[in-house]
Amino acid sequence: MGHQQLYWSHPRKFGQGSRSCRVCANRHGLIRKYGLNMCRQCFRQYAKDIGFVK
Repeated sequence: MGHQQLYWSHPRKFGQGSRSCRVCANRHGLIRKYGLNMCRQCFRQYAKDIGFVK
């Protein structure tokens, strides 16, 4: 079994490896509430455009 067959061969249906930020594809600091699926850095950048107020 070479690298091509092993790479991404494990199923990623749940857990941190299955989810990523919809803007930058980052996997850390995800905000999933309300179906946002954005990392916290991108959320801060786009919060006003989405309609969140501080």
